[in-house]
Amino acid sequence: MSSLTIQGNDPTAHILRLACEGNGLDVVTQNRGDYVPAIPAAILPANISRIITALIPEQKLRALSTLPDRKHIRLARSGYLVSEIPLGKFYSDRYGAKIYNIKESDLNDLLKGSLTSSTFGQPSRDKNTSNVLAVTGHLKAKPRKKNQFHTFYAEMSLDKKNILINTTWIGKRQLAYQFSTNESSHVVFLSHSENPLDPNDWHPEIREAAKAARIRKTLSRIEMTGELTSADRSIIKLGSAWCQNNWLSPESVHIGLEDAWVLSRMLENYEEDIDNAIFHYERYRKVRLSRLQRTNDEEFIRCFETKGIRRLGQNIGLAFSTRFIPEIYMNRQDWFHGYDCLRGFR
Repeated sequence: MSSLTIQGNDPTAHILRLACEGNGLDVVTQNRGDYVPAIPAAILPANISRIITALIPEQKLRALSTLPDRKHIRLARSGYLVSEIPLGKFYSDRYGAKIYNIKESDLNDLLKGSLTSSTFGQPSRDKNTSNVLAVTGHLKAKPRKKNQFHTFYAEMSLDKKNILINTTWIGKRQLAYQFSTNESSHVVFLSHSENPLDPNDWHPEIREAAKAARIRKTLSRIEMTGELTSADRSIIKLGSAWCQNNWLSPESVHIGLEDAWVLSRMLENYEEDIDNAIFHYERYRKVRLSRLQRTNDEEFIRCFETKGIRRLGQNIGLAFSTRFIPEIYMNRQDWFHGYDCLRGFR
């Protein structure tokens, strides 16, 4: 008999529990207190939303979300539109699921409210039971002093005119992501630690947000805690318990939901053979998570270390690829948004 104890009270923990209870696994969840994410809203891409809607009716998620129909990339000072990328139906047709903007509290309450039981407590002490501890909470790693960047956040009144547009603003060693949920607009600024967040560096549309923004967290170029599992494979790390989520890749914040689904499938497939289940979970996830970390590292270089003529060339290349040959841009993100762990592990 296998028993899984989930240490966490975040969306990753709830998805893991929903999936495992659906498989008939004896799951005991420990309540670790309130879930307080650094940024109180999130963008859920197709690879994440398809997992949620596999466990919860899609209309419930939709009622709490906005569904953006396009993405703009603009220059921070002038507001010049570098490119426009279609989302909406174009996106869902390509990836088989929708992209949602949602408040973190709404997402967590939706998942938590879908649990069929209220079991919170300690792991089983039955000697015939194989106990596994899955840790999903945010790690509290101290960032290294070099190559740091700050994450700022401001919540603004709802901009009904642009409610269906997700906008990326490109500044000098700075970035901003602007998006809307049902009741408000959100702006996340990323700035190299050597660059102060000066409101005058930003277009009037988000200048007030820059004035109001406050630092929510500081991260280094790469933040990770090593292996996905402990040496004896009795402890498994999922999502931000293994690697700090960050907004260099905004759609990757809830990558832990993929971890949760894959782990639940492995525990179902291998039943009592816990060692094999965890071995294959780690094998499958390491490849994808390593690629995500390489992507984040490339984004750090592109955002914070590329200067002068190279920066100009980078912006021209982005504009060309999205306006004239959009398939190039889409192909570059297919590996992430198009990932379907339901089909691969069902």
